[in-house]
Amino acid sequence: MAGMRDLAARPANYGIIGATAHFDFDRFPPKGYELISKRSRIGHGRARYEAAVAGLRTWRVQRLSGIEVDVQPTTDRTTYRPVGFDGKDPARAASLEAPQVFAADGEPFLQPGDSAMQRIRIGPLQIHAPIRVIAVEDEETTHAVIFGTLQGHPESGEERMLVELAEDESVFFHLRVLARPHAWWARLGGPVARRVQRRYHERYLDALRRIRVD
Repeated sequence: MAGMRDLAARPANYGIIGATAHFDFDRFPPKGYELISKRSRIGHGRARYEAAVAGLRTWRVQRLSGIEVDVQPTTDRTTYRPVGFDGKDPARAASLEAPQVFAADGEPFLQPGDSAMQRIRIGPLQIHAPIRVIAVEDEETTHAVIFGTLQGHPESGEERMLVELAEDESVFFHLRVLARPHAWWARLGGPVARRVQRRYHERYLDALRRIRVD
């Protein structure tokens, strides 16, 4: 498939990799980048939470949002889990892990290093938007995936999608985005690109609410 053979070798087209995971990313956004931060309730209960996690980890959120996704998995399935903190104090040592890579229905879970070619339709046009899984954050009551843009993407930056199981078992979706136009035509059509981006963010939210809970 055109564009897929070199996907794993493509570099990121931005230099702020992992910025959306930083606790104060909204205080000091990189120059020239638009910052988006949203938190919305998507349901209640651990079953809803686990279904949302599976949606994040199997590209289901993107596909239910109308985005076509072709995946090129990384050949290295061993991932680095960084030091976890409770406030300022270390709460978990860093480790190398080979995590479970399949959802309950047998669909492979995405892993850091996986690349994907997204095809996004805007009217009669089809936009190719290559991305890579930058990180997966798996905690007891939160689960997040960071997606970063690759060379050839019309924008540069990253999205961090996180689902949270609150103490009252409400389930929330957190979206953090740092983005700016990269292609010349994206810069020229900036306002239109922003509207399209926001439309798909709303579709992410709707997709998470529609995912079936077993």
